[in-house]
Amino acid sequence: MMFRKEPERYGAVAQFFHWAVVVLIAFQYTWAWRIEQAAGIRDRFELVTQHKTIGMLVLAFAFLRLGWRLFHAPPPLPKHLANWEIWAAKLGHLALYGLIFIVPISGWLYSQAAGYGAHWWGPLTLPVFIESSEASEALFYALHELFVKLLIAVVAIHVLAALRHHFILRDNVLKRMLPQWRR
Repeated sequence: MMFRKEPERYGAVAQFFHWAVVVLIAFQYTWAWRIEQAAGIRDRFELVTQHKTIGMLVLAFAFLRLGWRLFHAPPPLPKHLANWEIWAAKLGHLALYGLIFIVPISGWLYSQAAGYGAHWWGPLTLPVFIESSEASEALFYALHELFVKLLIAVVAIHVLAALRHHFILRDNVLKRMLPQWRR
């Protein structure tokens, strides 16, 4: 089975991982907002549990995506790009990959530091790396918030760069991550 029919496009598996992570991260922001808006402690606890579950799914997909990426090189960038654009693309992707790992891990550590427990989804439990304490809770909350803001900024730059390629440079950079039927 071929996963990339054309060398200038990402294959179906890479596209699936990309868009799955996009959707899960969008859900994360929705859930985080809902947690802040929740009126009762039970609603808040349920939303936090769902937020943790989605976060661990993002982390799982990040590992699967990285594993796939290690053995499947991306399509080459267009030849007309300047060196600074190539470096910017590489640094941007490195930042995105790093943050899709760091944000859920910092949330996991914040959850442990806050004493929310190691349960994940039903009977599944996660390893505990740190003990609960107010100082650790404050630290990991601040780090999680910082990394979330960095992710928002890097994603915004990533989207703007893709739109620049599509509408201004009129090259195939955006199209190569879209499903075939969108060409």
